[in-house]
Amino acid sequence: MNAIKVVFAFGQEETEISNYEKYLSQARSVGIKTHCFGAVSIGAFFFALYGYYAYAFYVGSFMITDKIENSNSGKPYSSGDIMACFLGIVYGAFSLGLAAPNFKALTEGKVAGKMAYDIIDRIPEINSNDSRGKIIEAPKGRIEFKNVTFTYPTRPGQKILDNFSAVFEEGKTTAIVGASGSGKSTIIQLIERFYDPDFGDVIVDGKNIKSLNLKAFR
Repeated sequence: MNAIKVVFAFGQEETEISNYEKYLSQARSVGIKTHCFGAVSIGAFFFALYGYYAYAFYVGSFMITDKIENSNSGKPYSSGDIMACFLGIVYGAFSLGLAAPNFKALTEGKVAGKMAYDIIDRIPEINSNDSRGKIIEAPKGRIEFKNVTFTYPTRPGQKILDNFSAVFEEGKTTAIVGASGSGKSTIIQLIERFYDPDFGDVIVDGKNIKSLNLKAFR
């Protein structure tokens, strides 16, 4: 909603609506599957519960009428024995049922832990601590983009720069002008080598930025 004026100014309402519908349909399908699974689980739980009711009273009636002896006391089962056993299992089952929502927290914790360890164990493509590479002793500041094409790893289907070429001369002020999302900040990030271009080269003082010692360069 914050960028609705920008969307309206560039006439992108239909594009944004289609994007919204695309992600909304994905969430809708996931929501339907989740609620169907929940409904089936609840149905199965109550089916098992009432089935246990029927089985307990059916078998318990034979234990009482046939005077089957309790192995612990040696006396026939009474109605109190049957009800005590019945209620004990019912309350135990309910307790397990109440514990089920907590399993969701355990699952979320496992997912969050995996995401954290994935970040910790990730080997970056651009290692700022790498001691190798050339060092520019007397930097002048001439920067050249040669046919640079770039897409963010999280948005591989959207090109930010497409065959972009430009020269930023030393000692001169160069303005980068464009609409939001046109790649202005991306150009700065490529110069700082937070990312590497998919195609093309970024040249600093005649040297490819990939060949420079990153820590010294920054």
